[in-house]
Amino acid sequence: MTSPMQDRRMHIEEADTLCLRLFDNWCETRALTPLAYLMHCWPLLDQGIDRILRLQETLKELRAFHGDQLDAEALTMLDALFRCLDALIDRESTPVALRLAS
Repeated sequence: MTSPMQDRRMHIEEADTLCLRLFDNWCETRALTPLAYLMHCWPLLDQGIDRILRLQETLKELRAFHGDQLDAEALTMLDALFRCLDALIDRESTPVALRLAS
């Protein structure tokens, strides 16, 4: 059984790894628009909920407005990243009393 802090750390590391893979991919292919969106909100120097929400919202805007510039691999990585960020956001949004009762 893992603690909530270990779960959070694991999700942060997973999100960071996915962002790094996207960054490397977009640098190699010179995909400037997706790269600009990513660099606007990553790396996560501050791992608070506001930064995590900003990363999620920014990359969802990228997918919504520039999805034609994303290949299947990038879309798959973004989906995995969104699941990871959703888990972080849901955990952070849960009231403290409910988290303690779990």
